[in-house]
Amino acid sequence: MILIQARWRDPRLKFLSSRFLVGVPESVKEAREWVTERLCEARDIPAELLDDVRLLTSELVTNAITHTHSRGGVVLVRLGVNQPGEPLLVHVEVVDAGPVEGSCPQVLSCASDSENGRGLFLLDHLATRWGVAQAHPGTAIWAQLHA
Repeated sequence: MILIQARWRDPRLKFLSSRFLVGVPESVKEAREWVTERLCEARDIPAELLDDVRLLTSELVTNAITHTHSRGGVVLVRLGVNQPGEPLLVHVEVVDAGPVEGSCPQVLSCASDSENGRGLFLLDHLATRWGVAQAHPGTAIWAQLHA
């Protein structure tokens, strides 16, 4: 848990909410809807930023369900936002139960006709900053986006 807390040390950032989801494909939609509801309750979110946060949440939850021991288990989604009065900062992270292959998530290059492999590529292009951290016993992938 120490590593999870370290990602939240930005003094502008306030923890907003977290939710456990079942590690099944149907939970991707549930994660998107939950993130949308929580963010819209907390701040006035520009549509483009909300779309990006929803897309990254979908990709991260999908990756957790597809590539980790969270498949059929649980995934934790955590959300944060800064206080009103400052330029908007959104923090989203997905904590899984650990990789099946034992490898660290990484951005891959993929062919234009590939059916998968774009999740972390999108994350790398849309997020202001992002990272991967060990979150005993699994892995946390987080992203921050600014308006």
